[in-house]
Amino acid sequence: MLTALTHTSYANERGIEDYERLEFLGDTVLQLVVTRHLFREYSHLKEGQMTRVRAAVVRKETLVEMATAFGVGEALRLGKGEIQSGGRQKPSILADSMEAVIGAVYEDGGWKSAQKLIMKHWEHIIAEQAAVPDARDAKTRLQEVLAPEGQAPEYRRTETGPSHARRFHVEVWISGKPEGRGEGSSRRLSEQRAAADTLHNLYPDRSLSVPRPSPTVPTPAVSLGSPIMRRIRDWGNRRAGEGS
Repeated sequence: MLTALTHTSYANERGIEDYERLEFLGDTVLQLVVTRHLFREYSHLKEGQMTRVRAAVVRKETLVEMATAFGVGEALRLGKGEIQSGGRQKPSILADSMEAVIGAVYEDGGWKSAQKLIMKHWEHIIAEQAAVPDARDAKTRLQEVLAPEGQAPEYRRTETGPSHARRFHVEVWISGKPEGRGEGSSRRLSEQRAAADTLHNLYPDRSLSVPRPSPTVPTPAVSLGSPIMRRIRDWGNRRAGEGS
């Protein structure tokens, strides 16, 4: 598990293995679990639709959300320079390390353990995306709808929460009025949700292909009692003592 939390910067300083190989494995396992679930549970979806749904489910923004919920950033072993540059909050590092954790779970517990982890925390996202398999990018759609009217959306963002669990709150303003809202653990996600909300508020007849974000389906909290989180928690408690 420690290897899954070891960034290249730390590995280079200590002459040990980093998480890149586990990241490669975890990416493959995540893709396969999601693909298998789509194939078995959504027989009405065509191949192209399944491809789009899977891409939306396993994209970097979703991995960042999960890594934030898991507290992976806090447990990472980073080099001194990477720590100083805010590596624990970098989306690319969070996404890669989340894949590495999945890879480590697969190596440690096999297919069933990895499948259980992924389905527990990704299944609701699969269901949301599968409900609108032909959904288009909400920001692009909103811009296209407003262009003939000579208008453009303005995204106003605020941030709350500690650095390791930042929340982004976005309002879409059009002609000086707020028309939609969204929030999430990344700027991109919150803007997409705000754009989708705006489309449904102003142009419900033109936004059928854009999923409206549901506030009743939040990213699930991760139990610190689970085996994987006990390991991450234990490492986090020891990190300072090891001089990371």
